[in-house]
Amino acid sequence: MNNTRAIFLMIGAMAGFASVDAFFKLATATQSPGQILALTSIGSLAIFTVILWRNGERLVHADALVPLVQIRAAAETAGTFGIVMALAVVPLAEVTVIAQSQPLVVTLMAAAFLGEKVGPRRWTAVALGLLGVIIIMRPGLGTFDPNHLWVLLYVVGLSFRDVASRALPSNLSTAFVVSWSLIWMICFGAFLMPFQGGWHPIDRQTAFYLAGITITVSIALALITMSFRAGEIGAVAPFRYARIVFGLALAWLVFGETLDLISWLGLALIVGSGLYAFWRENQLSRG
Repeated sequence: MNNTRAIFLMIGAMAGFASVDAFFKLATATQSPGQILALTSIGSLAIFTVILWRNGERLVHADALVPLVQIRAAAETAGTFGIVMALAVVPLAEVTVIAQSQPLVVTLMAAAFLGEKVGPRRWTAVALGLLGVIIIMRPGLGTFDPNHLWVLLYVVGLSFRDVASRALPSNLSTAFVVSWSLIWMICFGAFLMPFQGGWHPIDRQTAFYLAGITITVSIALALITMSFRAGEIGAVAPFRYARIVFGLALAWLVFGETLDLISWLGLALIVGSGLYAFWRENQLSRG
């Protein structure tokens, strides 16, 4: 295990995912969420199809009928749709911060669906992290924006995806299951397009944004996979929060967005509880 290399790979992946969010937000100025979802998924599917071919795998075979493959694909589609919708109507800085609650929601779902044991300390961490989300969203107050619920769809969808991924048969490759998620996204995006104004013309600048999404997300996925294979999960996972640094920097530099004091308090609760949960899980895994 090379934890130093793995940490740098994780930081690179988080920079990539933060850039993807920025590209998504820029693309929503001229494109509907459904069209963005369909077009970028077609590009990513082409990349993963080449990977499958190089690995001697086929996209269409009996393993595609494994229920968890399709459940995972549906959950990832819902989560990705949530983030695209959120980025169209919510400031990037707020999306970035609320989305960091996902590791805590994964802990909650793993306990509920996989029977993983979660002690009172980690339950407390989850509760504090979710309190941080509530502080940022401020439901019941005049500043509450219902569009924040799209970010929660993203968090729940991708958390369900991660839980389903843990339960997948070990013989199924990452490229195979990701490819089926992309097929779902293409179909769902195409279904949405007629309800979102139909086809929107693509100018040169928008084409750059869409290409940026496709290429950058593929690189980020490769980096995060390499990271978890190169180092110990307990050492690498906390560096997922590097995405906050890159996300907030891009929100400020590209869109001129900043967080208010209350949102910074919510962010501190989310990150602090998340880091504690990672640390506690690492301690327990070492016995």
